[in-house]
Amino acid sequence: MDFPPKVVASVTSKDDAKEAIALGADVVEVRVDLVGGDGPGLVESIYYDIGCPIIVTIRPKFEGGEFDGTDAERVQLFKKLTPYADFADFELRAKNLDELLTTITGTDAVPIVSYHDFDRTPSNEEMLSIINRSVEKGAIGKLAVMPKDMTDVLRLLEITLKSKRPVCTISMGSLGQHSRLVAPVYGSLLTYGYVRRPVAPGQIRVDQLLEGLRILGLR
Repeated sequence: MDFPPKVVASVTSKDDAKEAIALGADVVEVRVDLVGGDGPGLVESIYYDIGCPIIVTIRPKFEGGEFDGTDAERVQLFKKLTPYADFADFELRAKNLDELLTTITGTDAVPIVSYHDFDRTPSNEEMLSIINRSVEKGAIGKLAVMPKDMTDVLRLLEITLKSKRPVCTISMGSLGQHSRLVAPVYGSLLTYGYVRRPVAPGQIRVDQLLEGLRILGLR
């Protein structure tokens, strides 16, 4: 699984998705857990009316999201939405991860298995283990961590380079903000930005991300 780094815009409305594509985003991530209304309807509307690649994310509260339904309800939501998805994001720590992964069976969706730590940057050994366990599921391994200092950011970039796996790595917050621009240099396949307001700490506006990638020769 290898492709040039893609700029992902996290969106919660159709207008956001339209603006994201106008700004040059390659993919829109529909944060179904943050929509607050008809999330499935939004995914279908973006699919049919805009036609851009879609990541479907239904982030549960235990991983920093807002979905507070049951595991069974989330599985059913994914089953309904993965036919419209190019990627589907599942959490490594989900107790029913294997069941969630079956929701893409028969679709063209690529799985992303993600791990978020909003408190710290784990040791190098832990981060490599997280990436390996995610990739072993046949997925892009997404690792987003919170740095305490610049050394933590450097360690994440080192792991990105050393992993030689299909990964998306993010050092969150203001300390790690520049990682959203430079991690693709080290092998990160996806970098997430925003259109109107950030949905994760340290996100950069989509058009600014694209300009940075152009300067770095990745566009």
